[in-house]
Amino acid sequence: MEKKELLTRLSELRKEINNLRSELNRIDNEKESWFRKKESLKKEISKFVREVKETKHSKDVSNVEIKKLREERDNYNKRVRELISRIKELNKNKLEFIKKNKVNFDPEQIKKEIDRLEFKIETEAFTMNKEKSVMKQIKDLKKIYEQNLGLKKIIDEMSKIDKEIKENKAKSDELHKKIRELIGKSDPNYEKFKHESIKINNLRKEQQDAFDKFIEFKNNFLKIQGELQKKLIESNEINKQLDEISAMDKAKREAKEEAELQQREKLIEEKLLTKKKLTKDDLIMLQK
Repeated sequence: MEKKELLTRLSELRKEINNLRSELNRIDNEKESWFRKKESLKKEISKFVREVKETKHSKDVSNVEIKKLREERDNYNKRVRELISRIKELNKNKLEFIKKNKVNFDPEQIKKEIDRLEFKIETEAFTMNKEKSVMKQIKDLKKIYEQNLGLKKIIDEMSKIDKEIKENKAKSDELHKKIRELIGKSDPNYEKFKHESIKINNLRKEQQDAFDKFIEFKNNFLKIQGELQKKLIESNEINKQLDEISAMDKAKREAKEEAELQQREKLIEEKLLTKKKLTKDDLIMLQK
């Protein structure tokens, strides 16, 4: 390549290098901007993650308490179901006893009547005949009561179980109320937990987008940096070639000057030998 072509190409390269450097600076600024955004989002996400953990811990504590109360409530409900099953069985036995013994009265009422009559004998002044009559009535009632004592036992047991059912239902209802209160209190935490979780997911998506942009500009940066490096290498090669051409031109020029000098010296020597008149330039030449 001739010197003129090399100089033209070098001029083009300098423009291209300047443009590439400007573009490289622009892309580097963009790249660093996306990197800073990614790091900023990372810190923001960390803050929300800490808050979510705190909210989750509070929610977990509440859930543990709710779970414990539910288990306790379920145990009472299970007991109620068992007692209902037992009272159904007793009711069946009661109906069978009544049918078998043809009972058409309430044993409890008979017991109350016996107690009433006995109290009257103890507290009231009866005639002999009246007292005998009441005593006979008490005897007959006791006989009936003792004959149907099995029914009384069934009824008593049913009454006892009915009372236990009511107690267990009351305890279950009380626990259910506590559970609803705790759930009501934990709802704000749940909403906060849900809101923060959504926020974290959105921030992570935004962070990923920022990271993708950072990688995109980083790749562009490396690509242009590679192009710039090639241009710089080419520019250096041209400069070397131009230096070599300049050195060769200088050597040729110096050789030419040396040859001309020798030629002039030779002419002066001939003038001196032939005694020709020396010019002013000849005299200057002799003084060098």
